[in-house]
Amino acid sequence: MFSTRFATGFSALFCSIALWGLNFPLHGEETATTPVWTIDSQEDWSGAAGENSTSFKLHQGNLVPASSGILFQSKLKLWETSQQFDRIVFTQPPGWTGWETKPNLGPSGGKDAAVFIAGGDKNYWYLNATRGGGVYGAWHSTDMQNWTHYPDVIGEDWVTSAEYVDGKFYIYYDEPNDEDPHLIIDDDLTTPEHEDLGEVFADPSHGSDSGVIRDDDGTFHIFYEDWSPLNARTHSWDSPLAGHTESPDGIHGFTPHEYPPPIDVRSKPTGKIGTYLHPTTPIPYEYEIHDGPQDAFGDYTLIKVGEYYYLFCDYHPHNGKIGLAYWYSKSLKTRFTWGGEIATGFHPDPCVGFAEGNFYLFVQRADSFISSGPWVPGVTARGGVDVDGDGKVDQWTEWQTVEEKYQRKEGFSKIIEATPATLDLSALPAGRGIQFEIQLESTPQLDRVEVFTKSPN
Repeated sequence: MFSTRFATGFSALFCSIALWGLNFPLHGEETATTPVWTIDSQEDWSGAAGENSTSFKLHQGNLVPASSGILFQSKLKLWETSQQFDRIVFTQPPGWTGWETKPNLGPSGGKDAAVFIAGGDKNYWYLNATRGGGVYGAWHSTDMQNWTHYPDVIGEDWVTSAEYVDGKFYIYYDEPNDEDPHLIIDDDLTTPEHEDLGEVFADPSHGSDSGVIRDDDGTFHIFYEDWSPLNARTHSWDSPLAGHTESPDGIHGFTPHEYPPPIDVRSKPTGKIGTYLHPTTPIPYEYEIHDGPQDAFGDYTLIKVGEYYYLFCDYHPHNGKIGLAYWYSKSLKTRFTWGGEIATGFHPDPCVGFAEGNFYLFVQRADSFISSGPWVPGVTARGGVDVDGDGKVDQWTEWQTVEEKYQRKEGFSKIIEATPATLDLSALPAGRGIQFEIQLESTPQLDRVEVFTKSPN
């Protein structure tokens, strides 16, 4: 849970002593960006629930439907003086479950791991080979429906990831397969001419299959498989350990193990060394033998949506079939949190992107995945104001559907800005108290609710 805090000492004091009933906000300090009422923790939700709330439960600080749908009615919260309420913002927990399987989401003819990259709105590129283990080509679309094919223009195989900066494509490929990312820079994917910079990251653990994302500050980040704790040959060429390194320009400065592992689910190390062979080299690879079963992950692809980074990947559980799963984090530079499995029974090699208002997860099979975003639909709400402070709501808004909205950040391909799910209160009269009601369908959960007033004159 991530609580919103008041910025000043006096505001923090007010927050700590706020009681149901009369509260004494300090006028002149609240702004439209500072909530005057936040419901965030398990205790907050329990204390805020009105007597007319029905069929809800609380789990790890979240409001959860207990049946096919719920009504959550808050208590009426009163202030000593009149307030002009502006909006209520609703936040869901950071999971991403709403992926729908659909055929033919991309162009036909791709035979290897797809790489999708948006050069901007109406400028979408899909990279793939027309035969397994073949040279990659490019497809272009302005609507994600109709595609123009430019075969074999990349000139390399084993393309793993791509970024787009100021009119140039940064295309990363492994050489040999599964290790040591190399880089092509190209400003025109319709022709075979491009600049090949060669190796940009020497990974001593092998197992690249890297995912690249350019962050808000312009730095490039590579997430790569680290094969040092297992015989990757027996784990679908994936690993329980991931590495992370960054570069200011996508070319220079990538250093092995630069940051703590974003994924680390290794079992107990034994100190013993084993070997295995990779199909591309006669030289045995070494690894440290671990005691106990190990789940494996790999072929990473990343996107940032709102506050969260989402990492999608292969998932080969030690006791099950390989499939598609995801992790998430508020920071690229810390351990990611397990999100869960999305689908199973195939080797995905996924790639995620945003186009035409939807998110796409392309995988190595005919049908891929589409989603409207992390926000789970099915949330409606209304708010009411007690004008005179007599403990009764005098005027309500209409019931409104609330949901996040998404758009690509200008100048970035994989940074997607999220407009919060908001209930507009600005048409209500000023009043001494505020109350809200939420209806949830069976699927969505809520993490946090924040009430804002208008900025003082």
